Amino acid sequence: MYQDSFAIFDRLQRDGVIPAGVRFQVEYPTPLASINAWLVEADQDRVEPSYEKALFDDLNRLLDAVAHDRIAVQWDVAVEFGMLEMAFPGAKTMGEVVERLVRCVDQVPADVPVGMHLCYGDYHHQHFKEPESLAMQVEVANRVGAGASRPINFIAFTVPQYQRQAGYFEPLASLDVTATTELYFALVPYHPENQAEGTTDEQVRLIDERLGNRAWGICTECGMARAERDEIPTLLDLHREILESYG
Repeated sequence: MYQDSFAIFDRLQRDGVIPAGVRFQVEYPTPLASINAWLVEADQDRVEPSYEKALFDDLNRLLDAVAHDRIAVQWDVAVEFGMLEMAFPGAKTMGEVVERLVRCVDQVPADVPVGMHLCYGDYHHQHFKEPESLAMQVEVANRVGAGASRPINFIAFTVPQYQRQAGYFEPLASLDVTATTELYFALVPYHPENQAEGTTDEQVRLIDERLGNRAWGICTECGMARAERDEIPTLLDLHREILESYG
């Protein structure tokens, strides 16, 4: 299916609708996420190795079909947080989660950018649990970055729309990923009318204080796939407005 989507992307890029140099980004669910969501708990460990191989084979077929300088791969890390937070069945330890995520990152060739979307779910724009801080996301980022045999090119962090407490952002002070890893924070609200005035100002200030001079970017909490079609232009405008306001 991604090959079909890439054909559309390629046509739009050749027509100048999509600028040259923009990569076609694909997102894959982790093998653990799919297994946890669709199999009874008693069978998950037995099926997971075969499913992981099948998913990695699918990724390899895509990477064989598309030039590596035109593609990027993102792993969607959401169910893992549900398991770590004891919100989903079949809990895994941090070590077990990290081991699997390292395999996912290392499956992507070094000449293809790879990233992780660290997510707490977005069913009707609601999290399965409200994260108390960025501590667990930072720990996952640090441990996967340390364990992978290749660099992680980008990481997107969940920031609840309402969140403006200093304690939520404090764990960023212990973030230990390579200087070349791009960091993105979910400061683009799906419904800005529900956000208290000054929230984005405070979020930007708190992130800047903990990251120092390190550059970082913005995103929505869970991409834009779950937004309604007529909401997309507004979300794109919000990205631009926030960047213009805060640089």
